[in-house]
Amino acid sequence: MKLGKHTLIIDGNYFVHSRLFVLPRPKKEQLLGDRDGQEQFMRKLCIDFASEVRKMTPFVDQIVVAVDSKSWRKDLFPTAEYKGTRVADSSVNWENVFNVYTEFQDILAKQGVIIHKVPGAEADDILFGWSTQLNNEGKNCIVWTGDRDLIQLVNYNEATDAYTLWYYNSKRKLLAFEGFETLINKPNEVEISNDDLLFNMGSADVLNNQLKDDFINWIAKNGVEIEEINCDDFIFSKILQGDKSDNIQSVVSWTKRTSTGSIRNYSITEKQAIQILEKYREIEGNFHIDHFFSEAQVKTIVDMIHDVVGKSTIEEIRLRFNQNLDLMLLHYNTIPGGIQKAIYNEIEKDFKVETRLAGLTQMEKILEGTQWNSKAASGSGAPKSFDPFATLQLDKMSQQPETKKINTLF
Repeated sequence: MKLGKHTLIIDGNYFVHSRLFVLPRPKKEQLLGDRDGQEQFMRKLCIDFASEVRKMTPFVDQIVVAVDSKSWRKDLFPTAEYKGTRVADSSVNWENVFNVYTEFQDILAKQGVIIHKVPGAEADDILFGWSTQLNNEGKNCIVWTGDRDLIQLVNYNEATDAYTLWYYNSKRKLLAFEGFETLINKPNEVEISNDDLLFNMGSADVLNNQLKDDFINWIAKNGVEIEEINCDDFIFSKILQGDKSDNIQSVVSWTKRTSTGSIRNYSITEKQAIQILEKYREIEGNFHIDHFFSEAQVKTIVDMIHDVVGKSTIEEIRLRFNQNLDLMLLHYNTIPGGIQKAIYNEIEKDFKVETRLAGLTQMEKILEGTQWNSKAASGSGAPKSFDPFATLQLDKMSQQPETKKINTLF
């Protein structure tokens, strides 16, 4: 496996919300309701961004931030009430959140970070487009997110020897394709003596070995846990179970009155989904995601759901199954052609842009020359009751947080 440099593609929606809701809540005012709160949020975004980039610099050469737009799914499936249960938290000043996040994107863009937003496309669609294009071109990528729906992007492209990994930094969790650990721990294919190394520092074999060592060191130094996953099996189960966070119902759902007289809602469980998958394998062999687009194989899946779960007619199951497929599966057969074209047009423009990583490894470097710079900002930069460096031991020479201590910030 040729490691090569990676592209780090970031789920912008996850990044901004996960940083917002760990901030201390004002007792009487809205979160980000004043200038101090906004400065605190900007600093938090920059600190966490810089911390992660600094650790990954040896094996990353490009960064993409995928930004949400109004989803095409809401327009095409109005009766599904996609994400209809989400209600804005009134204790947050969302206008200020948007303004800070937008300026943060502008600041990153000046450092060569690719900010990718397409009207009608969710960040998920953009992440799918980038990971697919990168892998097709033989480039590895890491998706930085906490959204488990995006586990479906984990991939290994045998034709190009490139892969996509799913990384949840807060949990130090790295999800990879089956066989990844065997490949990453395999001894270097070409051993190079010290004498040869002296005269071949720029050779492909030397660079590949160094990148591999850097990647392994990052995993070990940061306590990253690797879990291998069968992506196709994962999405099979997800389609059947639905997604409560996005208000997507299970393929089969029903109600039942309990012994106390109350009504309880039921749906397909993970155990039932696995049972259906195992029965499918007995007939069709291993499941592959392309089976979702075969009429005969979909019929087999629907029939098995009816046999194992029941509770609905075969036609009702088929309709709900097809709707879940369109709402949840990131695939060129489910994302509208116009949306895909717009995404890939933008990717084509930015595909070879190289990020200036040197300016993204410290908060001060990111904010240098802006109104948010701690030296230039008016006021304290953060609420007086909150010291973002309180738990850190600062290096005497640089006065920057030690990398190993950065996660104790909040």
